[in-house]
Amino acid sequence: MSAVTPTLQLEVQNFLFHEAMLLEELRFREWLALLTDDVRYVMPVRRLVEPKPGAATSISEEIFPLFDDDKSSLVMRVQRLETGVAHAEVPPSVTQRLITNILIEPGASEADLIAHSRFAVHQLRRHSAFTFYGKRRDQLRRESGALKLAQRCIELAELVLPTAISIFL
Repeated sequence: MSAVTPTLQLEVQNFLFHEAMLLEELRFREWLALLTDDVRYVMPVRRLVEPKPGAATSISEEIFPLFDDDKSSLVMRVQRLETGVAHAEVPPSVTQRLITNILIEPGASEADLIAHSRFAVHQLRRHSAFTFYGKRRDQLRRESGALKLAQRCIELAELVLPTAISIFL
């Protein structure tokens, strides 16, 4: 996608807002339909030490990520949630998502684009509440005229997690 027009900006914003609504409403099967078959959904570990001089990122690529899912593992996560026995999500968390600061740039191919965004996800889980803040780098791809999520890289602002992450960010 060569140019970022106001129409494209609005389309991407609406895609991300619609995705947030589906997740908040626990409509996971509809959410899965927004993903490409070769999707990669990853959250690398943040470094807890000072980066080397000149290092451009605070994301560690040397150690195992918190999660690195493909379509089949995301489907399995959804199936597990649907069983009602996913311990961390019984009863299901109530979540509210704010997606903001959406900046779009052309992707590597004509069908791809990159959407950078910031988020706040508030999770009410049993008798506790957590708010996760961070940024995402999404690769979106147009397939059959519709945008789909091809890759998401999530970077949390927190260095130490207050709880296990049992929701999609």
